[in-house]
Amino acid sequence: MSATTHKPEVEAPIPATRTRPVVRRGAPDRPPTRRRVAGAPRVLARRVHLPGGPRLSLVWGLAAASAACAAVVGLGMLASATEPMVPSTTKVVRVLPGENLWELAERVAPSSDASAVVERIRELNGVDGVVQPGQPLTVPFSR
Repeated sequence: MSATTHKPEVEAPIPATRTRPVVRRGAPDRPPTRRRVAGAPRVLARRVHLPGGPRLSLVWGLAAASAACAAVVGLGMLASATEPMVPSTTKVVRVLPGENLWELAERVAPSSDASAVVERIRELNGVDGVVQPGQPLTVPFSR
């Protein structure tokens, strides 16, 4: 008996409506409409490898992530370890009405840490308390 004589028995038409989902058994590469013929040679398809090189293993992926995390943490610690820069040049300015030392520090050195600039203004002028409008003060200056 050959495979051609059994063809009507092997290939059955697909019914138009199905009430239950089809559960495929056997080789996953075979279409659901064909059954395996008894005695037919079994042919396995070759696996296709995608170009792009080998994949990284889980260990190498974790090692790379750990190294990146350590680099970010190290750079963050290095950046926070530096002292706040206070401008070395000074200038005499007058206090504006309603202005305190914090606002004055932000006005004359906006790119510096305000608390460090306030401390430097207090050192330069011997000011401990409230400043008066129009009072001249020597301040660190940057623009």
